Amino acid sequence: MPWRFSADVRPYAERVWDLLAADPAANSVALTSIDHVRTGRRWSAEDRLFGWYADGRGVCGAVSMTPPYDLLLAAVPPPAMPELVDALRAHAMPVPGVVGAVPTVEEFAALWVAAARAAGGTLRGERGMRQRLYRLDTLCPPAAPPGRAQLASAGDTVLVANWYAAFQREVGTVPVDVEPIARDAIEQGLIWLWRDPVGTPVALAAHTRIVASVARVGPVYSPPAGRRRGYGAAVTTACTEAALRAGAASVVLFTDLANPTSNAIYQRLGYLPVHDYLQIRFTGR
Repeated sequence: MPWRFSADVRPYAERVWDLLAADPAANSVALTSIDHVRTGRRWSAEDRLFGWYADGRGVCGAVSMTPPYDLLLAAVPPPAMPELVDALRAHAMPVPGVVGAVPTVEEFAALWVAAARAAGGTLRGERGMRQRLYRLDTLCPPAAPPGRAQLASAGDTVLVANWYAAFQREVGTVPVDVEPIARDAIEQGLIWLWRDPVGTPVALAAHTRIVASVARVGPVYSPPAGRRRGYGAAVTTACTEAALRAGAASVVLFTDLANPTSNAIYQRLGYLPVHDYLQIRFTGR
């Protein structure tokens, strides 16, 4: 059967959930995206897109786009890649960028740009952030700096939202309205702060709701003036422990491969590399 698309997450989730949940750590982003949309979260008024593909053995392809975020290639069998490009072009859905496992993204971008240029366009792909997915093996808590971990409360909403926005700017992610995201995560008990001995917040770590037995840590942020003091590692440890206590069978997180410091810290905490992911943004016509 050809690729099928819907603006409704429900038929998409019904068809792809088992496929994605077969490897929930690798598919954490796709699964939590389904969870967020099901619970009513929306990041933009633009149309959303959910797509699936099946061969004779069943559903084996899953892609989604929840603007302003890029097209997420969760699972695309190589033989179905040209069909995906053709189907998206026929659907006339704008694709500002694509993200997913490195070889899958590179193949899609090459075909997408070639198809646009064959039609007279000037499209080109620009490589963006390259990330590495880590999965917790055995947590190895570091020597904690002075202070303590504490769940963020309603009174911390402005601080958390400001730090979320600072994190967006620093890593170059697509900017979205972070205040409702911060407020919702605080209400669900998903955000931890590290407070210094006088009670001042100096670092933050959050984790997603547990979906398919997996929680994903992120963001982790501390203001520049407080870095290299162990606050980030300490609050990440507290956040990871909280996810495990809440019932997560696996805990994962992403790092920017351009940041060797964070990659080294998470490995010392007991996180092991799983896959590399890439973002490619499209410019031109």
